Amino acid sequence: MPTPTATTIPPPAPAPARRRNADASRRAILDAAEELFAAEGFDRASLHAIGRRAGVSAALPAYFFGDKEGLYRAVMVRLLEEREARLGPLAARAGETLEATGDLRAGLEILIDGYVDFLRERQALVRLMGREALDGGRRLGPEPRHSVAVEEALAGVVGWLAPRPGPSVDPQQLLITTVGLCFFPLEHNDTMLAAMGLDATSDGFAEARKLHVVDVLVRVLAPPGPTR
Repeated sequence: MPTPTATTIPPPAPAPARRRNADASRRAILDAAEELFAAEGFDRASLHAIGRRAGVSAALPAYFFGDKEGLYRAVMVRLLEEREARLGPLAARAGETLEATGDLRAGLEILIDGYVDFLRERQALVRLMGREALDGGRRLGPEPRHSVAVEEALAGVVGWLAPRPGPSVDPQQLLITTVGLCFFPLEHNDTMLAAMGLDATSDGFAEARKLHVVDVLVRVLAPPGPTR
């Protein structure tokens, strides 16, 4: 007579499913916090409101991030890391284009197009940096506040240029100028640009701005032509 086999007990739910749920909740909290911190500022945005916006329990933001300071820092770190991940490859391609073709404008167009597009897509970074400027930057961590990828790309452009008569180009001043040209319209879209009837978030303005920034940088960096 055959021996009866034991009933098979189903295994517990796999841990990766729980991990995916936790990761999804964490991303939802970061997304909601980014939106509220940018719109309302650190002091007015509450963990309870962030949890509600994220569609999770009021206690979950503190569970993942400890407190509001920890959540804010996580939001900023994510934005800054995303910026470098996005701009790093573009900066490398701009440098390769410059080296391969010797076309200063073509290299700058790759860099500036990518930088302006990123700022338009991630306007929370623009707003949060503007709030930090008013608040003395006291909640910013040790990470670079500027884009290292853009800094290195511009330094590469300066290094590639042949020496010419006249004052040399200061890479740090060039970085500040480039960031200001790209950053200012979005930061002041609701103030100066609104009064001018312009919208820095529109496709038309963005394309015109990219062209203008590249024109300015080429005029600064290109060797002077013959005088008339």
